[in-house]
Amino acid sequence: MNATPFAFRDFVRASDALESAILAGQDCYLLLTADTGTGKTALLRQLKGKLDRCRFRLAYFSQSRLLRAMGFVRVLAHALHVPCRRTHPETAREVMSHLEAEPQRLLVWFDDANELPDETLGEAKALVESNLGGPSTITVLFVGLPDLRERLQGIPPMWRRIVVREQITGLVAEEFRPFLEHHFPSSTVQRLTDDGLHLLFEHGRGVPGLILPMVRTVFAKATGKGRIDPSLIEDVLRSWELA
Repeated sequence: MNATPFAFRDFVRASDALESAILAGQDCYLLLTADTGTGKTALLRQLKGKLDRCRFRLAYFSQSRLLRAMGFVRVLAHALHVPCRRTHPETAREVMSHLEAEPQRLLVWFDDANELPDETLGEAKALVESNLGGPSTITVLFVGLPDLRERLQGIPPMWRRIVVREQITGLVAEEFRPFLEHHFPSSTVQRLTDDGLHLLFEHGRGVPGLILPMVRTVFAKATGKGRIDPSLIEDVLRSWELA
């Protein structure tokens, strides 16, 4: 199976929009939301690979619910080679001071940001808006489930500044067969009837991370080399408690 993400429309649009915003450096806050399995992490991995390390320094936080304000500032201090002071406020001030003179733009990516503690969210906002003498040198990307939008909307001063708000909804019907042929041999995909394809797409809701294990199971259970009976697919879907 192909480990490279399939470039479906939603994925490409969101990736291009975020990359353009990062390169322009005019937005302090960016937002990416999507359901589990739609490719958020794959998009971040791809985006990271495109960054110019001479222009950008990346701080990526994958387990946001465990990230407290003090830990967040200490990680940034370590990344920027700033000594940690005796108290949290002193370390935060050192980080802020260093960022004003930093030639690279700091990118802070919070994955699963819907679980980010309020204190850490407030600390990130304070860092972004600390430079009164000019534009911020930090871009914060919030990544999470769709309900993250509602949470950020509850902070109007921040929400108004999030101009780039991308959402990945998944595959559309006409992308489904090319998606399968990206991950499985074309001869194997041809074994699926139109009814079988429709069943898999509808029950997978266009979510790549949900569709792939279902299709793998169908191919594993299908004996012979002929067309796969849709009734076998229905059995698989029932076993997944999706039918």
